[in-house]
Amino acid sequence: MGIIPSFIRSPAGQRGNWKMKKDKSVKEKRQSIRFRIFSLIKHAAESDLGTFQAENIHDVSRGGLAFFTEQEAQKDAVLKLYFLPPNRKKPVEARGKVVWCLKVIRGINVFEVGIQFLNVSDEARLAIEELEASFLKNQKNQKKTRS
Repeated sequence: MGIIPSFIRSPAGQRGNWKMKKDKSVKEKRQSIRFRIFSLIKHAAESDLGTFQAENIHDVSRGGLAFFTEQEAQKDAVLKLYFLPPNRKKPVEARGKVVWCLKVIRGINVFEVGIQFLNVSDEARLAIEELEASFLKNQKNQKKTRS
């Protein structure tokens, strides 16, 4: 199984099909900001922990993450997750529930999967908080530079 590049997006940067239109009536449900990281995730359904797959992470937040895969994920499936944040030397562990799965490119089996964290190890929580603080600091510095 190949690893899907993390740069696959529709022309307008929207999730989903290339022809997807942004629906202004959809309300953002995230309670924390998400940010891109370049890292791999190893995941398996809790019902089949003998079959782990490695994929590219698209983004992460305190509440969950998104990754690309070649296999459609079932909504509400619970996954065991291991990922290596760029600020750690060892993978961190979490459990998450599939909350959405969108086909990214029509005609090709490439899906983006949204995960809501159910349980996050202390090490994973700390790594995400540090990455978020670094991301916010960099955004603030970029705004100052543009002014």
